[in-house]
Amino acid sequence: MSDHLAAVAETTKLARVLGISDPIELDFLVDLPPAAIREYRERVTDRLFDRDTKRLRGIAAASKIVPVALSSKMAERAFGPVLCAAVASAVEPHRAVDIAKHLNATFLAECAVQLDPRRTADIIAAVPAKMVTDVARELLSRGDHITMGRFVHVVPEPALRAAAPVMSDPDLLRIGFLLEDKTAIDRVLHIVADRVAGVIRSAYDQNMWAEGIDLLDSIAPHNRAWIGDITAGLGGEVLDALINAVAALDAWATLLPITSAMSHDSLRLFAERPAVHGETTLAAIMDAALDGGQWVNLLPLASLLPPAQLAFIAARVGDQNDDRLGELIRDAHAADLWAAMIPVALALTDDNRRRFAGLPIMTEPEVLTAIITATADHDLWSQALPLVDALPEDTKPTLAALIGDLTREQLLAAVLTASRGDNIHTLVDIALAQDQPGRARILQLIDGMDDIEEFLSALTTDTPDVVWQALIQVHDEIPARLLAQLAERARELGRDDDANKLEPVPATTQ
Repeated sequence: MSDHLAAVAETTKLARVLGISDPIELDFLVDLPPAAIREYRERVTDRLFDRDTKRLRGIAAASKIVPVALSSKMAERAFGPVLCAAVASAVEPHRAVDIAKHLNATFLAECAVQLDPRRTADIIAAVPAKMVTDVARELLSRGDHITMGRFVHVVPEPALRAAAPVMSDPDLLRIGFLLEDKTAIDRVLHIVADRVAGVIRSAYDQNMWAEGIDLLDSIAPHNRAWIGDITAGLGGEVLDALINAVAALDAWATLLPITSAMSHDSLRLFAERPAVHGETTLAAIMDAALDGGQWVNLLPLASLLPPAQLAFIAARVGDQNDDRLGELIRDAHAADLWAAMIPVALALTDDNRRRFAGLPIMTEPEVLTAIITATADHDLWSQALPLVDALPEDTKPTLAALIGDLTREQLLAAVLTASRGDNIHTLVDIALAQDQPGRARILQLIDGMDDIEEFLSALTTDTPDVVWQALIQVHDEIPARLLAQLAERARELGRDDDANKLEPVPATTQ
């Protein structure tokens, strides 16, 4: 949870302990560390419970010699809920539960308001599921989500399952916000998994986005994907409202881990929302990414943004100095996010892309391997080839070996993509830098292409001389049909000398 939201939750609970009806009166505390507010609340609670410890233990001891039925009547008519709550922690759990069974839900709810879960966890854990449900219903009828939130983490799962139906979706959202132990949220979501969509929608319907964002922040990493997908599936209006609320609360450090866990389709829906396209919003996202440790969580989203927004992201990346840029590349590599990083690199300006490609990390074999693997697996050749073209010359042998390891289908995809773009020279240059078996493989592949004309037409007057020279150098390895076609194409482009050198050698007759 963000410190601000955590502080709001803590001041709400502190107001209850201090008997302040309107938590807003404690708003002056929300800039303090949440842990400090909680520590103060617990100290106040301890002070209240410990001031008459000896006397309370005496009352608890006396209850052991009185029949349960009589103890329950005394509790309700003589002691009242405040004293009963104070005594409870000194009574043996099974005895306390036996007494509670003789009390009505209204009185038990009043006692629950005063109980300290740290002192009575054993008692709460032993309470029958029906009693938990009855007390929960009574508390919710009063709108008391604070008490509910304080006890969820000590209530056994069967009792929580029994009580869940009496809680509305907004109730669950409010209770989640006020949980004493935030790790309990995952257990609750597991119990009400079929209602999660309704719980999140209630944040939209009732403008409870602070509670909704807190929910997203509190869930464990393994729950982010399915909850993120459910959120994306609620529609554009809900997503826009969520984005606007996150922007208002500066809670991108909460939302980006959720978006990064979404499925591709869900993340695309999110990336298409106009609410995320404004420069102010994108600037805040980049602040969270670059300064708030959310870089790797941003990348999946960035790669799916429209061109103008991706360019904005890339511009911020390009503004980083070489050391910082190297760190960003290293982090993306460690997270196996080259499929998302390559589109960002392509969106850099030409100068920044060359600077990016020239960094020492980009010559490391494992990094080059990851780039080519991601490119082949995700068919990103149209985006990766401009980056590969900018890499230092000394990376060519490594790249050539990696190209040689591609499957026939991957290699064909690379050739076709290069043929349809402006980077045929990049692929030819690297492919022909392979060893002889590797060159033979790719030359045979090109020779057998159904779309051979597409490949040939990619050779233009702008094709660098180095490509033609490389083809001439491997003349003897090029299949005769392809050699003739290359020679014809060279002649069409006015490169007669190259055409003559590429002409197939006539077969000699004996």
